[in-house]
Amino acid sequence: MQPIRQILEDAPAAIPVPVELRHRRIEYILWPLDEPEEPTRERPKFNIADVDAIEIPTREARNARR
Repeated sequence: MQPIRQILEDAPAAIPVPVELRHRRIEYILWPLDEPEEPTRERPKFNIADVDAIEIPTREARNARR
């Protein structure tokens, strides 16, 4: 038996299996033929601050009781 190859332009939610292949051991491969569209990136809705340095206190300074 020859393998069946079909190209679907708009894939449905379910793909029917031909009668002659039902209840048999088969290999089914789905291979997209087009690349998905990249979502457009929006600017963040918050401002990003420019800083010269980030000051991180030591563990002792963070845990000191006041």
